[in-house]
Amino acid sequence: MAEALKPRDALPEETQPMRFARSAMGRLRRAERGVTAIEFVLTLPFFLAFVFMIFELGMMFAAQEMLDSAARDAARAIRIGTYAGSSYASTVKAAICSNVTSNGFNLIQSCSTSLKLYVSASGSGSPTGVGFTKLTTAPVTAGVITEAQGTLAAKTDVLLELGYSFPWLIGVGSGSTLLTSIIVFQTEPY
Repeated sequence: MAEALKPRDALPEETQPMRFARSAMGRLRRAERGVTAIEFVLTLPFFLAFVFMIFELGMMFAAQEMLDSAARDAARAIRIGTYAGSSYASTVKAAICSNVTSNGFNLIQSCSTSLKLYVSASGSGSPTGVGFTKLTTAPVTAGVITEAQGTLAAKTDVLLELGYSFPWLIGVGSGSTLLTSIIVFQTEPY
């Protein structure tokens, strides 16, 4: 009598690797060890990028607030006649740079060189305020505003613009974002 064939022996030789692969895949599907570590490694870069992005945006908003505050202070000084004529830019920038430092920490790096001041001024005219229609904002070239200074006098309509290229720590795109603060006002009849 012929010997009974075992199921394993009944299969041709080339299908045994398939059986091994099938059983290995089944073991992998059932194995849970190490899954948490793999998930952690896969999600950590996205989590860290998100945390750094929040930090970066917070720093940018703080720098924008400092820039707005400095523009208000400079506009107030110009409005009451502290600065007049046409050679005031370096004095205004020095005053602004001293005001944006808080407890020795300055969010506007290299303030005296990186902060750009643009002042457009026009006589008030008749009726009062007609000069505002002649004011223009600063031209922007390669992410930096062009500096200019108009002649300041009593009863002059003024557009004051401060610009700063905020450098990104993470280096996205060009690596900086232009922050601006614009204030329009009329000087007092001093």
